[in-house]
Amino acid sequence: MGISLFTGRTFWALFCFFIFLSCHNSPAIVYDEGSIPPDKALSTFEVEPGFKIELIASEPLVSDPVDMEIDEYGRLFVVEMHGYPVDKSNKGRIVQLTDTDGDGIMDKRTVFLDSLMFPNGIMRWKNGFIITDAPNVYYVEDSDGDGRADKKEALLTGFSLSNPHVNVNNPTYALDNWIYLAHFGAIGGRKYEKEFGDKGTAIYYPDHPDAPRLPKNANGRSVRFQPDGHKLEMTASRAQFGQTFDPWGHHLLANNGNHAYHEVIDNRYLERNPALLVSNATQSISDHGDVSEVFQTTISPDRQLFSGVGVMTSSSGITAYTGGAFPSPFNDSTTFVCESVSNLVHAD
Repeated sequence: MGISLFTGRTFWALFCFFIFLSCHNSPAIVYDEGSIPPDKALSTFEVEPGFKIELIASEPLVSDPVDMEIDEYGRLFVVEMHGYPVDKSNKGRIVQLTDTDGDGIMDKRTVFLDSLMFPNGIMRWKNGFIITDAPNVYYVEDSDGDGRADKKEALLTGFSLSNPHVNVNNPTYALDNWIYLAHFGAIGGRKYEKEFGDKGTAIYYPDHPDAPRLPKNANGRSVRFQPDGHKLEMTASRAQFGQTFDPWGHHLLANNGNHAYHEVIDNRYLERNPALLVSNATQSISDHGDVSEVFQTTISPDRQLFSGVGVMTSSSGITAYTGGAFPSPFNDSTTFVCESVSNLVHAD
């Protein structure tokens, strides 16, 4: 099916509490007079029958959100990437949003961590969080309970600081007890070669020189690691932004033009034969192929790409839904992915 989340911790532009899908009988969205006020924005969404959409946070409480995490206490932590795409002045932040009156709407903002360059991923880990902010992967923690991180440790370093939309991102804990990092490798550019021409170095644990090291920029592949045992490996795939695991542990990924593909062979099997000239082992899994056609309802969108037809151009945040509470046919074996340029969420 081809129905038109940024990951399991995935974020959407309006911080929606329930999944929304492109669907039926709402007026087209027209961007002719600037942004739509938050209190009117929900009426512009087309929502699949059986689903509900609610606004839980908007500007000025939160801005430029790209990922979020809800911890075991129900606290909401949001990654704000204010510098995207070219501002390297460390304006990125992690903020905690709180509902102080119990109405389900966030009304308090606390800056948990600031002075990040291009933060783009967050995952709960022990008493803190793992944060991706190329060239580093950090562990951050609030050890004194004041709401602000006072501990910041670089777990890994060496990833390329390249075009921000391909930097290492989206730490995800998998069934095999490894933490996976989506990574696409360095992409150069003529205009900003000086600012974003970095190709990375060997990837390693900076505080553990005897731990395993990966080749330069992990050969452009995604990475998995175990912080406690200082283990570090490449995968047999790469992902631009986002990854997920289905109930059977299948590793599913996305890039801007291919919204769903599967890493079918683990890298350890490829490495058995060093003469095997295979750089990755993935298979597109959507029943309507990659660069899939989409049917957006937005008229005069705020962002437009040079494409002759409506196709996937910004796929991100792939999420395998495993909750079982959505209406059929979305309650089992369904994968959601954001198509942000077209203002929709796609389901397979």
